[in-house]
Amino acid sequence: MFTSKFNGNYMQYLDDLTHVPANASIYDVYARDKPSQIGGQLKKIGTLQLSGKLQKSKFGDENLFIRHQYMDDDLKLRPEWKPYTGSYKLGGKCPYEAMLQELNLY
Repeated sequence: MFTSKFNGNYMQYLDDLTHVPANASIYDVYARDKPSQIGGQLKKIGTLQLSGKLQKSKFGDENLFIRHQYMDDDLKLRPEWKPYTGSYKLGGKCPYEAMLQELNLY
């Protein structure tokens, strides 16, 4: 639905979103039942689907907040997963660590 060419306008996606058809399936959502290193399997757990057409709103654009569950809460239930879980601190297993260091953000 969207072009892969960047036209220099970081806000282009707002115009692109007007072309998404009503009731479109946006994403298939997948999760692992446990870390892949110990046999975890990737499974489809749902689909993010529109119920109508996308609509811009002041609330949605400025105030909508989606809370994510902390991984630490999961590790309290499954401490055996900790060796296979990335750390989001420098010196850990963060997949973005090298990029952050290269950009001098840490």
